[in-house]
Amino acid sequence: MDVDNRRAKDKTFTILCIDDESVNLKVLSSIFRDHYKVILTKDADSGFQKAIDIQPDLILLDIIMPNQNGFDLITQFKNTPQLAHIPVIFITGLHSEDDEAKGLKLGACDYIHKPFNHTIIFARVNAHLEIVRQRKLLEKFAHVDILTEIPNRRKWETDSEILWHTASKKKQKIIFGIADVDHFKNYNDFYGHLKGDIVLRKISNSIKRILYKYDGHIYRCGGEEFYFYFPENNSALNEQILAECNEAVLDLDIPHEKSDTHPILSISIGAINHCPCLESNIESVMDAADQLLYSAKYSGRNKYKFGTYTF
Repeated sequence: MDVDNRRAKDKTFTILCIDDESVNLKVLSSIFRDHYKVILTKDADSGFQKAIDIQPDLILLDIIMPNQNGFDLITQFKNTPQLAHIPVIFITGLHSEDDEAKGLKLGACDYIHKPFNHTIIFARVNAHLEIVRQRKLLEKFAHVDILTEIPNRRKWETDSEILWHTASKKKQKIIFGIADVDHFKNYNDFYGHLKGDIVLRKISNSIKRILYKYDGHIYRCGGEEFYFYFPENNSALNEQILAECNEAVLDLDIPHEKSDTHPILSISIGAINHCPCLESNIESVMDAADQLLYSAKYSGRNKYKFGTYTF
C-alpha cells in the first residue's frame, strides 16, 4: 500500500482550516478530505478554540479575516504552550514580500498565495505532515523511559507545563505526587540489577493501571522514583486512589528479604492537592510532595502522606 493510500485509509493526521470564505473552505476540504481528517472554521475565535480542543497536526490559516487577522492569531497560537508546536501554513491573497516575510517571522512554516494550484498545495501540505510524522516518532522515543516504557522526566517537564497552564485557566485542582520504591538499593544489592529492572517495570505498570482509571498519569523521573498527577476528586476518593497505588504494589507479592520494614516490596508516596496559579509553580509543589514522601518513609514506609499546598 503506497503512502497516499495508507493515509487515505487511516486518516492519521488532522488539518484545521481557518478561513472566513466558505468557498475557500470547501475547496480545501475537497483537496484533503479523502486523505486526512479536515476540520473547518470561519473565524479566529472558533479557530483558536478548535485548535485547543482537537490539537490538529497542521493548521491552514487565512490572513484577512474579520475581528482578528491571521497574523494576530498565529501569535496567539505560538504564545499558547499546548499549541506552539503545531505547524501553521498561511494561505492568503496577500502577495507582497513584506507580508510573506512577516508571516514567516511570526512562526509560519510556509506561505502559499491564492489562487493556489491544487496539486502543489497538496504536495506542500504532505511534505509538512511528513515532518510532523517524523517529529512524533522522535518524540515518542525521546519521551519514553526505555526500561519501564512509561513517560520519562523530559515528558513530565513538557506535560506538567501544559497541565499547569490549563489547570490555572480553569481553576482546576490537581493532585501532584511522588512514589518511591522502599529500600530499593538493598533490593538491587541483594537480588541483582537485572531483577531490579524487572520489578521497576512491574511496579510502574501497577501504579499506572490505578492512575489511568482516574485520568491520571505517571512518569519515571529517577532511578526508583516516579512522579504522577491526577485530577482532584472529593477528599475520600483522593486518598483512596493513593491507597490503591500502595496496595497494587503489595499485590505483586515480590519478596524483599533485605527490607528493614516489610517482607515484600513496597512503595512510599507523598502527594499534594493544589490549584495551579500565577503565584505558585510546579517546582515548589513537587518539593512539598517530596517532603511528604520523606515523612512517609520516616514514619515506617509502605504508606502515603497527603496534604494541601499553600503559599
